[in-house]
Amino acid sequence: MLAGLWLGQPAWAGDEEAACRPVHHAMGESCVPASPRRVVVLDTGELDMALALGVMPIATTTPYQVGGFPDYLAIGDTPPHSLGVIQEPDVERILRLAPDLILGSRQRHGRLYPLLSRLAPTVFSASLGADWEANFRLFARALGKEGEAERFLAGLDARCRRIARFAERLGDPAISLVRSMQTHVRLYLPDSFAGSLLARCGLARPAPQSAAGVVRQLTNPRQIQALDGDIILLSEYAPEQGSLIRRWQDTPFWSLIEGQVYEVADDYWMLGIGPLAAERALDALERILREAHDEPH
Repeated sequence: MLAGLWLGQPAWAGDEEAACRPVHHAMGESCVPASPRRVVVLDTGELDMALALGVMPIATTTPYQVGGFPDYLAIGDTPPHSLGVIQEPDVERILRLAPDLILGSRQRHGRLYPLLSRLAPTVFSASLGADWEANFRLFARALGKEGEAERFLAGLDARCRRIARFAERLGDPAISLVRSMQTHVRLYLPDSFAGSLLARCGLARPAPQSAAGVVRQLTNPRQIQALDGDIILLSEYAPEQGSLIRRWQDTPFWSLIEGQVYEVADDYWMLGIGPLAAERALDALERILREAHDEPH
């Protein structure tokens, strides 16, 4: 059935095509409905962004297992249909759901764009991570919610100004971003989502985490000082499956760490890559700086 969509008119073409709006994106240009009502998203970031704009998608992929949404997202009692895990979205189910807009990224699903764009108007960002703000604006244009997006971003900037004031009172501490996986420890650099949040607020980073890039990987506890900072934000990916940092904490090398370690939630610091995740992360960071400054909430 899907093979037939490669020829002739797109599956979504019809009377509504004349009323659509052109949206330029990473894969070209798509003409989207004036007010999309049946939106499909292909990744956590797009889900986060749609929800931040007041749009509940009809279907989405999930990052862990089928139907497993990040805890920080308020999905409600009627969750979107599942399209399987992010790596392999169920294209046939997308066809059956008859969406009027598909949101995704070239980095994740560029190979699927020729097919998806036959099923519905499809808007793809170029990449993920530190580009989340540009992606948010892009998807807001596709959804006809540009004003809402700008108001949300203004709220994040207000949080950043408060955070910067706390950091200044603390002497501008260098903040380390650490994520423990099962086989290695990651340091998140300025071009990552979490790194972009610290940069947005003008916060200092330790020297080993200041170079351009997304992630630096550590595999040996002898490298442990590279994760040090005045404040260390530590998250763990699926710790029930094992966490390398916990093994390192049982070695003599852990005594070389001088900074204060604060555990943070992996789902919005590392998996969220959207404005709702940014809001939660900045709220957590403000609480941590208040605690470090020993001020009442």
